[in-house]
Amino acid sequence: MILINGHVVDLIFVIAVLAIAVGLSYMFFMIWLSRTRQKVWKPRDYQPGDPSVIFVLPCLNEEAVIEASLRRLLAMNYPDKHILVIDDGSDDNTAGIVRSVDSPQVHLLQRQLPNARLGKGEALNAAFSHILDGNLCDVTDTDNVIVVVVDADGRMEPESLRYVVPAFEDPVLGGVQIGVRINNRADSLLARMQDMEFVLYTEVYQRARVRLRTPGLGGNGQFVRLSTLQTLGQKPWSQSLTEDLDLGVRTLINGYRLDFCPQAAVHQQGLVSLQRWIRQRARWFQGHLQSWSLVGDVLTSLKGIQRVDLFYHLTSPALVITGAFFTVAMLLTALGQVLAIPTGHQGFHLYWLGAYLLAFIPMIILGLIYSQSEPGMSPLRAAGLAHLYVAYSLLWSIAGGKAIINIMLGRRGWAKTERIQESPSEVESAIMAELPRASQNDSSVVDACAISER
Repeated sequence: MILINGHVVDLIFVIAVLAIAVGLSYMFFMIWLSRTRQKVWKPRDYQPGDPSVIFVLPCLNEEAVIEASLRRLLAMNYPDKHILVIDDGSDDNTAGIVRSVDSPQVHLLQRQLPNARLGKGEALNAAFSHILDGNLCDVTDTDNVIVVVVDADGRMEPESLRYVVPAFEDPVLGGVQIGVRINNRADSLLARMQDMEFVLYTEVYQRARVRLRTPGLGGNGQFVRLSTLQTLGQKPWSQSLTEDLDLGVRTLINGYRLDFCPQAAVHQQGLVSLQRWIRQRARWFQGHLQSWSLVGDVLTSLKGIQRVDLFYHLTSPALVITGAFFTVAMLLTALGQVLAIPTGHQGFHLYWLGAYLLAFIPMIILGLIYSQSEPGMSPLRAAGLAHLYVAYSLLWSIAGGKAIINIMLGRRGWAKTERIQESPSEVESAIMAELPRASQNDSSVVDACAISER
């Protein structure tokens, strides 16, 4: 509490209200921006002279999923493609499975302890050096080579290259990110919330940031020109726990353009354990805090709205924590007042309505946007999921708290996300269900899916 002009003011309350006001204003601005004047991505087939494409899959104990991922990438209709699996010190049969895939397009790079298991960024840097040494394809013209980072459980939609590769005809384009969907969202409420999270991030924030020239790169479905990676040094990926965030920011600082393609997506498994979810998101949160080292370069190297938006994006974890605590306080206060009604000590108060509108209406709007990506989802169900998403969002405060504790204790460990075994038929069914948008009518896409099932 502080005293201003004779009035007692709760400073923490004021800061929390300002944080929520800023966050909501930014969110509504991004919603508006994402719904207006969007670029239309047009697919085309492979043409002579198109870039070489190198898929890079960092792996640590991925025997449950790696074969299905390789089969699917091999089925993509693009002749000049190569697949590099980095076995980062696995102690399961990951390497054996990769060797069993009989294709000259599949390559294996094995890293051994103590040089292995140093984080995803170091594994990707090893792949970068391996590629530059010419072990996969001709890299004389690094402008004409695209590196695509895919998680070991990633299932890239078959037409993705037809959308993304033509965009690299722009020499200033450094990288492209495609959408991310969760395969098992129909089987787990936690997985459904993760799918909403990814869809809303891409459909609202990534689309809007294309307009602001600040779209980011993710750890799955990331396309980057090899020559762009060269400008970032011998180790383009940092040792940060969110090496993908760092890579995108540093690429923008270097003057390259990034883009987001909403017509293509990569599908991955969602976590079904809350404990593992908190561990993963604590790593993400900690990595986001590590990215604050880039704030100075953002402020000095970028200009205008690009500088403002990227600064906001990098510092947003502080708003997440502040807003979450205030939202919890509002909900607990409203609940206490409701519980007091039977005692006769409390009647209806407009505070309840205000608290509800502030906490839930913005998410209902986002829920309706999410329903557009889910054929057959009713507005009523979308509104119901939006209410659950508010509670899900509050879990980030727990992950954020764990991340801060990790920083204070000097913990920088990279916790691997565990996988669940999937059959090829389950994978194909899940992905084909995602392709109503001109894709299931495309014979080349259907053929590619059929090939991968053989």
